[in-house]
Amino acid sequence: MHQTIKTVFRLCFAAVIFLITAALILTCLSKTQEIVYADKYFHQAKNISLDSTANEQLVLLSNNQSPDKAIFILLANNGYIAKVHCEHYLKDICLDNFNKSHTRQIQHIDLIKVGQFHYIKQVSFTNSRSHQQHVLKYSDAQIKQFYQQDISGLKYIVFGVALFAIAAIYISIRILRNFKSFLNK
Repeated sequence: MHQTIKTVFRLCFAAVIFLITAALILTCLSKTQEIVYADKYFHQAKNISLDSTANEQLVLLSNNQSPDKAIFILLANNGYIAKVHCEHYLKDICLDNFNKSHTRQIQHIDLIKVGQFHYIKQVSFTNSRSHQQHVLKYSDAQIKQFYQQDISGLKYIVFGVALFAIAAIYISIRILRNFKSFLNK
């Protein structure tokens, strides 16, 4: 009985290792494809235009502190619609005095979605504390530069994941070579 439980545990352990290996390999392949076809994806970007209504109020929420440096386009009391990297908007949206503050109520926002990334093309919002209206616009060249920076950062992430994938492949091959002895140890 003890040996059977041990064998089943090792079989499950091997299956988990094989699944993790497959996931790492697929992640590397999909992200590498995203890097290789970055220009094509940029030209196929989707434009998303959103307006606040009386029933659905949009809010601009930002956080420029770790661990979650991001801008969230929120639908009041219903979660977020889009998440944007904060690093591109540090001078005008991701400001310290607005960290985790729901005081910027959006009237209109134009987003550009390129693959998994979202970028703000234009936003008009009112600060509910000062009742001051703001309009921010970003050119196509700026958005392309933001996307290129994100793709450049993605290259380093893919390299790190590839190292783990290589280690996982090595371990998987070792397990497969001596599968019977692995199960019976």
